[in-house]
Amino acid sequence: MLRFVSRPPRVSPRSAAAVALLALAWALPAPAGIAQDGEPEPGGREIAERWFRLVDALDGSEESRTAFLALYAEDALHIQGPAGDYQRGSATYWGREKVGLLVDRLLEEWKDHSIRPEVATAAEVSETVWAEAEGPWGGPLVAAQFTIAATRRDEETRWYIPGAAFFRVRGNELVRVRIYLAPGEAAEVELQR
Repeated sequence: MLRFVSRPPRVSPRSAAAVALLALAWALPAPAGIAQDGEPEPGGREIAERWFRLVDALDGSEESRTAFLALYAEDALHIQGPAGDYQRGSATYWGREKVGLLVDRLLEEWKDHSIRPEVATAAEVSETVWAEAEGPWGGPLVAAQFTIAATRRDEETRWYIPGAAFFRVRGNELVRVRIYLAPGEAAEVELQR
């Protein structure tokens, strides 16, 4: 009786290394820029656009506040220039909780706010222009000019204020936001009746 003894297949060192690398890659988390479900993570511009949408949507509700603050990393910095006669120098809000204090203060002072990235027009084409560059913190820096229209609660006057925002993004969170307002260029909005 003939008996066949099966031998294990011969595996080249190159094939063994490929199998080991595949097993390792399978166990590692998705690389930056790719979400676990295979969808691309939002880029710097998308995070900045989301910031504008969510700050515009702040209506005093806990839901709108929570959604806005979720954009910020737990240890993020938000820096803003002077916001009135009582303030000298920039205000720095460190951490999501402190940014929440800024949100509360702004909603106490202003109502019916609208904030929009500035649109540039040339050759009969209009679009929002976003400046974006890669930063040494492992993510992009995104900048945009914007305009705010809002009504001061204490005087019922509507103002138009231009500004610029700079967003440092890491992953899908804001790690630093710098806002420059141009109060010297603020203009009272004439209400049309």
